Amino acid sequence: MSVISESRLTTRYLWLSLLAALIPLVIFSWIYNAYFADLMTRVSEQQMTARVAATQNEMRSFLKERKYELDNLADQMDDARLYRSQAPKVLLEEFENALRLQVDARDVYGVAFFTSQGELSWTFPAALFSLGLSSQTPVTPFEGIELIGPAQSSEYFPNWVILRRPGSSRIGSEQPQGSIGLILRFASLTDTMRHLDQSRIYHPLLKVGGGQAFDTVAQAVVSDVRGDSGVEVIPGWSLHLIQDQGLAALSPTAQMRYWLIILVIGTALCLIWLYQSISRRLNHQVSGLIDSVERIAQGDLDSPIEPASGMEIQRLTLAIDRMRDQLKASIEATIDGERRAALGKLAAGVAHEIRNPLATIKTTVASLARVEQVEAHREMLQMVDEEIDRVNGVIHHLLNYARPSEPHAGKIDVEELLRSVVVLASASARQHAINIVYSCEDNMELWADDSHLRQILLNLLLNAMDAMKGMGGNIHLSAETSSTGQVILTVADQGQGIPQEVLVHILEPFYTTKATGTGLGLAVCAALVKANAGTIRFDSQLGEGTRVHVALPGKSSEEIV
Repeated sequence: MSVISESRLTTRYLWLSLLAALIPLVIFSWIYNAYFADLMTRVSEQQMTARVAATQNEMRSFLKERKYELDNLADQMDDARLYRSQAPKVLLEEFENALRLQVDARDVYGVAFFTSQGELSWTFPAALFSLGLSSQTPVTPFEGIELIGPAQSSEYFPNWVILRRPGSSRIGSEQPQGSIGLILRFASLTDTMRHLDQSRIYHPLLKVGGGQAFDTVAQAVVSDVRGDSGVEVIPGWSLHLIQDQGLAALSPTAQMRYWLIILVIGTALCLIWLYQSISRRLNHQVSGLIDSVERIAQGDLDSPIEPASGMEIQRLTLAIDRMRDQLKASIEATIDGERRAALGKLAAGVAHEIRNPLATIKTTVASLARVEQVEAHREMLQMVDEEIDRVNGVIHHLLNYARPSEPHAGKIDVEELLRSVVVLASASARQHAINIVYSCEDNMELWADDSHLRQILLNLLLNAMDAMKGMGGNIHLSAETSSTGQVILTVADQGQGIPQEVLVHILEPFYTTKATGTGLGLAVCAALVKANAGTIRFDSQLGEGTRVHVALPGKSSEEIV
């Protein structure tokens, strides 16, 4: 029978399961793309707007803090002589501590003093005097002060910006006083933008007066951003977010969408591969089971089914294998029953047609033997009488095999059974220089028909003697209890053993290797053992002898329950 894989239940089930797994995933992806993506975009934009506003406030706070420091410093530096081109050395020493304290701040490079005309007078430290201030440097007003710069970094000075407080006239003088300024580290101001930097997505820029733009480390960059497209920090200065270009510069929401698409496709491919693998494996296992069932249907009951992995398939395999064993046993029992029925009819006919004439012949031969005077004739008559007994024995075995008597089971003392059987067989054993030894556990009992069991053991002992004829030695008869509660009776001889090709047929009726055997002795034993709910098994090795194991119940079925 051919099986089309596409129509198999396993294949259809797996494909349906695959669709059931993929459809919710696709629906979820569509819902996310239609609803959640837009929501995430709005949430992301709101978060970025809040972060930009926070950065704007941080920049303004930075400038206001420096303005406050500048106001305090200006109040201390109220001597007009400080704003001359050359301040007196004595005066510098007087204000040096205050200046040095200000310069030690992290964000301050130094202090600059300007004349009333706005020209740089001198700086503290003096090395900053050559920082490159020119009339081209942009000036931006901020809350009553001025921001000069920022200026490009040079070989000697990094980027800087001067926060200058314009000069005022002294009381009682019409001449305006010069101005003072803090030379600030411009990178401290741009560093406040670092929280806005999203690598490979967008980066912040600070655009100042004059059209210059700076990044988070105060480096000038070329950008075409419009002045009105950002958030104003101070008049003329604005904060911008520049979106990167290309696939790597996608927004977080777009990136999430692409990653979701990749995840869906990857999951679908993995599921398809997984389901294909499972389908092939199940189809292979199911095909093996189908082939095994087809062999059983064709009559092959001897080939076991190969075990399969997987709990369900393994259980199904074991169930089919048990069915095969039971079917084989049922067929064998049916054949054996039919054979016994045929033999029963044959035995009945033989018993009727042969036994009665044999009885007459035996009686006549016995009478002739008593009156015969010639010794040679008497020996011939004796031989005829023995052959008549042999024919009667064959008929007796045939009747026992074909129609064994029903067992009348009861408790049997095993030790007493073995002792009595050994006594019965010892006389024949001594004639062949054979010693029979028996052993068993104390107070051991079994449940069987006593006469059947004696017949079985005597037959097995006689066979063991035949195997050891002319050799001598010991026959061991033993009994022990198995883990399942059965009593195992064992007859072990020291003969030559039985070849394997003979051993497989040893319980078949009329099968014998003896010149004078009927082939029914062991078959009758097997029938009697089976009638008493037992089993018989042979173990034999050439040159080592044979062991026959008879397993019988130790208790009745009512006691077991």
